[in-house]
Amino acid sequence: MMKRTLFFLSLAMLLSACCARSHRHGCRDYAAQQKCAQTVYDVRDYGVKGDGVTDDAPAIQALLDYAMDHGGGTIHFPRGQYRLATIHEKHNVRAHLIVKPKSSPSGVRDYVMLRLSGENCVVTPCSYASHTSEDRSEVWSNGTVLFSDVLGELQTDASLPPVSLLAAGSGANLYSLNQAVIRIQDLAFRAKAEEGGFPRLSGINMAYAATVYTDNVLVYSSVRNMVLTSPAAAGHYSAGFIGPRLWCNPEQELRNTYVKSAFRYGFVFSEHMNGNNLSVWNCDNAYVFGKMDHSCWFGRIHAQNCADILVSLATDFAGHVRGASFLRIEQVGIEVNSGQKPVDFNYRTFVLDPENLLYGSFDYHIVKSNVGADNSYFKAVGGVHLEAEPLFRW
Repeated sequence: MMKRTLFFLSLAMLLSACCARSHRHGCRDYAAQQKCAQTVYDVRDYGVKGDGVTDDAPAIQALLDYAMDHGGGTIHFPRGQYRLATIHEKHNVRAHLIVKPKSSPSGVRDYVMLRLSGENCVVTPCSYASHTSEDRSEVWSNGTVLFSDVLGELQTDASLPPVSLLAAGSGANLYSLNQAVIRIQDLAFRAKAEEGGFPRLSGINMAYAATVYTDNVLVYSSVRNMVLTSPAAAGHYSAGFIGPRLWCNPEQELRNTYVKSAFRYGFVFSEHMNGNNLSVWNCDNAYVFGKMDHSCWFGRIHAQNCADILVSLATDFAGHVRGASFLRIEQVGIEVNSGQKPVDFNYRTFVLDPENLLYGSFDYHIVKSNVGADNSYFKAVGGVHLEAEPLFRW
């Protein structure tokens, strides 16, 4: 207990000393706020080890809190393996790392820019679907990886907040907004899973974020792809990436963002979402749409070895609610193969919308493994308000 107390006292003194130099003029006016937003915090300067052994969650959390209280900035993670073992529960979310809400009077939209950046992140380390009985994929360890060392519990109650690796906490205002403008770049997040199972923690939960931008971000699990099993079959709720939930005017853009390895939902979206070059591998539902009054738009998105591709949210989850969704997707590409492993995620339907809640249009392209392009595999359950157009016809 004494060692832990001394550690946090040392960390607090280090934060005060180092950050006083960056913020000695405060962030009371616009110019000062802009300067604070440009501050870069290297996590290694604040007690974070990145050695794959130390539980870095407490030190990272202390730095996140400090940055949010002092005008934001960039929190930089040099190349390394950052172990997360402590779970925090506050601001209506549960996660290893929580972006605390900005403390502002009710109704005041006083935003904070916060960027989380890594180094040399590899976006395709493992978890491709396999056409053979042997998994030959390599798990690359270079780059910046924040990994959970907690298996967690089965979550069969969708009304509970999912335990995640990273989450934005809810704010005390009309829409429960965090009021943090969050940028996530060049980072990989790995959830722990049992052999023959699936990850029980979700990846990134931005349901309460006012705004979120991503680029070159990967969420995946620790289990190799041949032995993954379906979380939906066990009644478990999880998601790789949860976007901001329904509110009047969020800004959100995802680029080069990937979810792999046995989550129930790959991505969960609501209104104003923009995305391009998104990919989901080995999940029950690849792209899930909750209620949105304003539409969302996507360029090219892709799914490999996912059971259902475009899905209307079937039950309220992580702050997202069921309802009509409006969307336009320029291209959805998938690959199907009846012999793919793991078999739990073999293709079932392109559109799963039994209550016809999805409105809009999309173009699709289907490849049959070892054969070639074949759009005859298109299947839909419901989705009568969606215009589905093949990119080619024979």
